[in-house]
Amino acid sequence: MPPKRLAIPTASESEEAEPLPLHVLKRRICKLGWTLYYDVSPLFEEHWTGIPLVAARLGEVLFDAFPENTRFFYENHLVSSEAVVDAFARNSGLFLQRDFFKGDAREGPMPLLQAGSRAAGIFPSVKRVRRIFPIECSLVHDLSTLITPQFHVFDTIRYHMETICEDLASNTVTFGVSRATVEDLKAYFGIEEYRLRVAYNGVSWPWWFPIQLANEPREENAEPYFLVLGTREPRKNIACIFDLLNLFPDLLEDCRFVIAGRIGWLAEQQAIPAALETAIAQKRLILPGFVSEFEKYRLLCGATATIYPSFFEGFGLPILESLSVGTPCIASFSSAIPEAGGELCTYFDPFSVESLYRAVRKLLACSPKHNREFRAGCRAVAKRFTWQNTARQILSVLLAEMEHSAGLAAGRIAFIESHAKPELAPPWPAPRGRRRANGAGLRSE
Repeated sequence: MPPKRLAIPTASESEEAEPLPLHVLKRRICKLGWTLYYDVSPLFEEHWTGIPLVAARLGEVLFDAFPENTRFFYENHLVSSEAVVDAFARNSGLFLQRDFFKGDAREGPMPLLQAGSRAAGIFPSVKRVRRIFPIECSLVHDLSTLITPQFHVFDTIRYHMETICEDLASNTVTFGVSRATVEDLKAYFGIEEYRLRVAYNGVSWPWWFPIQLANEPREENAEPYFLVLGTREPRKNIACIFDLLNLFPDLLEDCRFVIAGRIGWLAEQQAIPAALETAIAQKRLILPGFVSEFEKYRLLCGATATIYPSFFEGFGLPILESLSVGTPCIASFSSAIPEAGGELCTYFDPFSVESLYRAVRKLLACSPKHNREFRAGCRAVAKRFTWQNTARQILSVLLAEMEHSAGLAAGRIAFIESHAKPELAPPWPAPRGRRRANGAGLRSE
């Protein structure tokens, strides 16, 4: 458990000025005549989790709000809006990638943008091209390859370290997905405060998910289970769950554990202990692998609680997903995680299995899932952390840059006009009877 003297840094404490509503932003940006160019490179993944999911949800909101003023691109090529919207509906980039490289989703090269062009480039992750828009911004999700390199493979570390400095230098403004990420950028790269902003992640579920779930048959006297969401890679600390069940097998007698997520890199460090093979065979420990969005929603709604044991996070989206459906979350007290969980989470030390065991026992003995105050707090979280608010945070900053750019242009025009040399009059009067130009034609005097 975190020391009592430490205040949990919630998102509200580091909140900046309230951004403008989307309809106001749309009106003002469109009035200025700017076009938003959105990079779809993260969307080429088949399964959207983590960064691809964030990129998809943000891009969907931007296109819904600015359908006439939003264009999609990949590197130096425009991408068909219809193909991207189809990928949004499918919640997968499998066909988008195929149609871009082998189909008709590629619309042609990007237009040649001059310095005075009214175009803003939004990169939801690493930038594959730079300095092609008058205004550019990107989202930094975490600095784990720099701060915790032991959890990554060498090629990933090299790729991110080779690109991030150029990304930061070419950005008009850089957005971190949490206050902790922004502070990391300041500490490790010395980025000035005015070039950094926070744009928190959001959470949303399709409107028909609750309806479909309500129409499914319910299991009577369903056994409680704990849900763990996350890719099986070292930083997510899934090994802590295996150690918990190996050291405290009594937990498997009282409840089941479901670990959902695809297998990532360095999977050998997350190997399942042989002692747990029996629990798997008896379905006390369930590993379904990657699950669809609806299956994830169903698992979240039915869980006694979720466990998020990650060592390091730039935000902690699964925590937000859990709280959004009113399911308690046991989370590690680390990095940006308390910004997502606030006072609603139960925290533990990610390096201590005993700390996790106490937290699990506490939730089993007295779960706040049906507590009125807890559920009110969860509704407040779902209302605050939306993708619409993420878009508002980004667009409010970009609007200020657009207006500043327009002000500079107007100032240059005014300066030129005020310093223009007056038209020189001839030093002698025009002879009478000659034809003189009066601006509308010629006339005789």
